[in-house]
Amino acid sequence: MAGTINIPTYLTIARIILTPAVIYLILSRSSVILTIVLFAVAAITDYIDGIIARKFGMVSRLGAHADMIADRVLWAGSAAAMFFAYGLTGIFDTLRLFQLFAIMTRELIAAPFALAAAIWWDPFPPARYVAKVTTMLQGFALPALLLSVEYPVMLYLSTPLAGAILITGAWSAKLYIEDSREMNIPPP
Repeated sequence: MAGTINIPTYLTIARIILTPAVIYLILSRSSVILTIVLFAVAAITDYIDGIIARKFGMVSRLGAHADMIADRVLWAGSAAAMFFAYGLTGIFDTLRLFQLFAIMTRELIAAPFALAAAIWWDPFPPARYVAKVTTMLQGFALPALLLSVEYPVMLYLSTPLAGAILITGAWSAKLYIEDSREMNIPPP
């Protein structure tokens, strides 16, 4: 079903459309709750599109590639917005900045390889379990970190999550790089 536009692909497109809204809300320091709700809706589309694609045989090359790009844009875009809105303005202290970078470990290390993979990999390798765990942890850690601005108690959640992502993200990044070498993807 290469190139087919189907329900999972529409969900991925929805995530791509929601991402600029999430980034805008973060940059404008709008309601943290509204920002997290919109972020959660975008992140949930990632979970749902994969389930539907596998369960109903709607896996496509277009969908797999678009999904990987949409994920990277949502995570990296949200983190970059948090860095500009809260990090550069001094609202994030050293602990929060460290957490932000820890949460983005995989993207910081492997983003060039992941984007190159989205262009050159065919067939697309299956998602690794550690990558799925990292994504799930990021889905809780970024909102917890954002909530910690207004509710410092959330640091008790964001800190261990960031530590876990530092490990799973580095491991996932290492596997992305290994996969790209095995598939002879040109280095970024």
